[in-house]
Amino acid sequence: MSELIRRVNSMPGSPFATSPAARTGSAYSPYLKTSKSTLSRIAPLHPNRRAPPPPPPPPPPKKKTKKEIEREEKWEEELIESLGGLDAWVALSDADRKDLRRGKFEMEMNGWD
Repeated sequence: MSELIRRVNSMPGSPFATSPAARTGSAYSPYLKTSKSTLSRIAPLHPNRRAPPPPPPPPPPKKKTKKEIEREEKWEEELIESLGGLDAWVALSDADRKDLRRGKFEMEMNGWD
């Protein structure tokens, strides 16, 4: 019986063949030699599918507590005094003031490394 099965499987075109050469049967496929442009003209599988919704917006920044606001005001007053007064503080650009505030925050909260 096994001899008979082996002989049938060795026949070319057998669906149960084990050799890779026998598996490359010439089954007809209409997409075998089609170009990408031809395939793009075929209707999509899900024409009524909508695009996914956009990601949610980032959460708003956390509101500062009264204690944080008072601490920052105190630090700003210390910076104004260290510069020599309000006139020197006003003469600085916004970027310079921001850098000074950030430096003061780093010094007070994290300490000098």
